[in-house]
Amino acid sequence: MNDIVESAIGGKNITTTVEGRERYPVNARYARDFRQDIDALKRVLVATPTGAQVPIDLLADIRYKTGPPSVRSENGKLVGFVFVDITTTDIDGYVRKASQQLSQRIQYPPGYYISWAGQFQYLQAAKERLKIVIPLTLLIIFVLLYMNTKSLMKTVIVLLAVPFSLIGAFWFLYILGYNMSVAVWVGLIALAGLDAETGVVMLLYLDHAWEKFRGEDRMNNTRDLHDAVMEGAVGRVRPKIMTVCAILFGLLPIMWSPVMQAGADVMKRIAAPMIGGVVTSAILELLIYPVIYVIWRRRELPDRTEEEPSPIVPPTLVPSHRVRHHLPRIIATTLIAIGLIYGASFVWHKASARKIANSPFATQTVNDLTVKLIARAGQLQKGDNNVLIEFRDSDGQLVDVGDVNFTIDMNMPGMMMHGGGPAQKTETTGQYRTKVKADMAGNWNARISYDGPRGKGEQSFSISAK
Repeated sequence: MNDIVESAIGGKNITTTVEGRERYPVNARYARDFRQDIDALKRVLVATPTGAQVPIDLLADIRYKTGPPSVRSENGKLVGFVFVDITTTDIDGYVRKASQQLSQRIQYPPGYYISWAGQFQYLQAAKERLKIVIPLTLLIIFVLLYMNTKSLMKTVIVLLAVPFSLIGAFWFLYILGYNMSVAVWVGLIALAGLDAETGVVMLLYLDHAWEKFRGEDRMNNTRDLHDAVMEGAVGRVRPKIMTVCAILFGLLPIMWSPVMQAGADVMKRIAAPMIGGVVTSAILELLIYPVIYVIWRRRELPDRTEEEPSPIVPPTLVPSHRVRHHLPRIIATTLIAIGLIYGASFVWHKASARKIANSPFATQTVNDLTVKLIARAGQLQKGDNNVLIEFRDSDGQLVDVGDVNFTIDMNMPGMMMHGGGPAQKTETTGQYRTKVKADMAGNWNARISYDGPRGKGEQSFSISAK
C-alpha cells in the first residue's frame, strides 16, 4: 500500500531520459483529477495478492491533519522550534519567568525537554566568556600597575578606584533602567582601565609632594604630611577635572543618539557605566585617596604625634555675613531655574508627542464607519510610532465605538514580528491613541477592531513602514 501511495499520489521516478550530456528523471503518478481531493484519493485502487483491486478507503483512513511543515533534529533527537519575539530588553529575566511558568503548567512526557536558544543562548555563552575575561583583565591591570609602581601597597591604592567608580556606574544604570548585558560588562571593563589611569596620576602627584618634602627635610611630623598631601591633592584638581570633562564630552553625545540609529542601543549601554563611574571616581579619588595616603605614609614618620586638629573648613573659605544673608535667595533662585528648565522640557516633549499630522496614512471602512489612521510623520516609521485613530459615521461626525484594538504583524520565514495593542481614548469623542512599534521597514499586515455602542467591527489591511 505504501508503494501505491508513493507512486500513484506522490509520484515516483520510473526511468531517466538521456539527451546528450543532460539527464532528466521521468516521474509517473495519477492525473490531477484522480488525486485533487479526499473523495478522489479514497477511490485509488490497491492490488491485493489475489489480483483483485480494492479502493484504498477500505484499507486506510484518509483525512486532513495539521502537522509540522518540516522535520528537524538536533543531537540525534527530533526537535520543534517555537519562535518568541519579546518586547523587553531583559532577555535573562524573561527566560527565568517563562521557565518557571512552563515548569508549573506543563508536565513533560519521558524523553521530552525544553531548552532556550537564540539570543539567550548567545547571552549565556558570553557570560561564560566574561567569567574568564573580567578576572584576566583585572589581573593584567594589577600586574602592569605593580610593574610601574614596584609597590604592592600603591597598586592596591590605585585599584581602590574600581569600587569607587562602580558606585556611580550602577546608579547611572539604575536611573536609565538598563539591565546587565554583554555591552554593560564591556563598559565596566573599559571603566576599570580608566580608573587605573586616573588613579595612577593621582598617586603620582601625592608621591611627588612626598618626595619633595622629604628632599627638603620637611617631612618630620603629621602636620608636614598633611601639608604635603594637600599640596599634591590640590595640584591634581585641575588635571582631574580636565580628564573627567574630556571623557564625559566624548561619551555624552552617544547618550543623545536616536534610538532608531543603528547600534545606538549597544553603544549607550557601553557608555553608560563609563559616564556614571567616571563622575563618582573623580569625586571619591579627590576626597578618599588623600586620606588613605596619609594613613599609609604616617607609619614612616619619625614623629607620629597628632597636633591639634585644624578646622575642617579653612577660615578663608568661610563665606562672609553678606554672602550668608543672600545664600537662601541664591539657592531658591537656582532651584526655581532648574525647575523651570525641567518643566519646559517636560511640556515640550508632551506637546511634541501630541502633535500629529492631520493627513491620514490609511483610511478603512468598517461596517458603516470610516476609520482614519494618522501619524505624526504622515506614515509609519521604523521604530516607535504614536498613532491617532478616528472613527466617523456617514455624516462625518466623530463617534464613540467603545474598546479599540490596533495591531500590526509581519510574517517571515522563521520569524514573526508583532506590534500595537489596545488603544486609549482621548479627550475627544471618537479619537483613540495607541503606540505601535515597527521593528523593521516594509509591508505589515494591520488589523483594527472595535467593540462597543456601535457593535463589533473588524478589518484587516496592509500598511507600509519606512
